[in-house]
Amino acid sequence: MVVWKDRKTSSMSILMINLAIVDTLVLWIWANQVAVQALCAVTGSCSHYELIKPFLWAYLWPVGATVQLMATWSIVSITFTRFVSVCWSARATHLNSRRKVIIRLCIMYMFCLIFNLPNFFRLHVITDDDGRPRLAKSRITSSLLFIYGYQVFLYYLVIYIVPLTLVIYFTVRLYSSLRQWNKKREDMTAKARDNHDLTFSLVIVVLVFVICQLVNPIHRLLAAIYPKTENVCGSVPFYYKSWASILVNFNSASNFFIFCLCGIGFRRRLIQMCCRRGSVEPSHFM
Repeated sequence: MVVWKDRKTSSMSILMINLAIVDTLVLWIWANQVAVQALCAVTGSCSHYELIKPFLWAYLWPVGATVQLMATWSIVSITFTRFVSVCWSARATHLNSRRKVIIRLCIMYMFCLIFNLPNFFRLHVITDDDGRPRLAKSRITSSLLFIYGYQVFLYYLVIYIVPLTLVIYFTVRLYSSLRQWNKKREDMTAKARDNHDLTFSLVIVVLVFVICQLVNPIHRLLAAIYPKTENVCGSVPFYYKSWASILVNFNSASNFFIFCLCGIGFRRRLIQMCCRRGSVEPSHFM
């Protein structure tokens, strides 16, 4: 809550808070679904975890996929908003108003939820003869339309191709503006320097985002081609799946630290909040 101290929250502050919340949810779901499983595998304990594991994968995994998609499009949204402020400054007041930003976020939430609805019906939990729960795939997972139409084509389009294309375009334009600003940084006001640092931080966030997303498309393609070996230790899809998960969560964990390291204004306000010496001025993040 570094950038939000009262109701007069700027559009960028709302988006940064949204990104922080979504990143936290991504990490929390990963910790409950993957990290605990890995810990149990290493220690050889956690017998009770095997009883709840099917439920986690059947019902928590779709939520994680939805939140991960929200994280991806949150990066697009915050980059677009900054792009408008820097490159379309004449239209920024209209396009980046609090109301417009909140509407865009609501539309994004609804889209991510609707897009991931099929994932909520992929798996379900059944009970064995001995009373132990186990995962079972629904009939939809055997459909070629679902495998190649939804899991491959639409996923690549919605999660990788479109968002990566947009953020790369916005970032290139922002980087061009940064180069111009650097030439006259000494003449900038304190507010202008904060805006410059915020833009620079966002460029770094996008670069990390693009790098961390490179492995996941390969993993999904291999999983579609070799679905039976995805969870087999030693297979190529297995290792791509592990690295894809690690990089996605590293991306969510790194955003806060990038803003702290690269954004002098953000770091100053964080220190002020922690020390209770001052209040945040959201207008500096416009």
